[in-house]
Amino acid sequence: MDTKSRLILRNTMRFLANKGYQIISEFALPNKKRVDLMAINLKREILIVEVKSNIKNLKIDKKWKKYLKYCNFFYFALNNYQKIINIKKNIGIIKTNNLKTEIIQKPKYNKISVKRKSTIILKFALSAASKFHRLIDPKFKKQKNNSIFVYKKKI
Repeated sequence: MDTKSRLILRNTMRFLANKGYQIISEFALPNKKRVDLMAINLKREILIVEVKSNIKNLKIDKKWKKYLKYCNFFYFALNNYQKIINIKKNIGIIKTNNLKTEIIQKPKYNKISVKRKSTIILKFALSAASKFHRLIDPKFKKQKNNSIFVYKKKI
């Protein structure tokens, strides 16, 4: 991840944490696609955020549409260079720079089934625990019970 993207990611994570969300980066969805940020709050609202540091990446990325059925709200987190891009009204936009982070376009609420939501929340917890384990124990290797592998077994 380049320096601009890392800054956008960090600022967005701080912003969402201040709004009451718990966040995990590089989260694998059941469709095997990996999102930049997944966030969940106490109301069980699920957000997915894709970080884009330049217009070219925003224009060519089409895989984000495959994320929509796994979240209640979808956002792009952008820096100041995306002012000219028109994004659909049902998609949220978080604008961030060194000075402030703000939502400049609110997304439309997307209802997802209770079963799907419960599965995502469980996998979120398992993935977060695995990432924490690897932080504490660097010799702990990715296994079939963590991160991207959590969807291979049916629960």
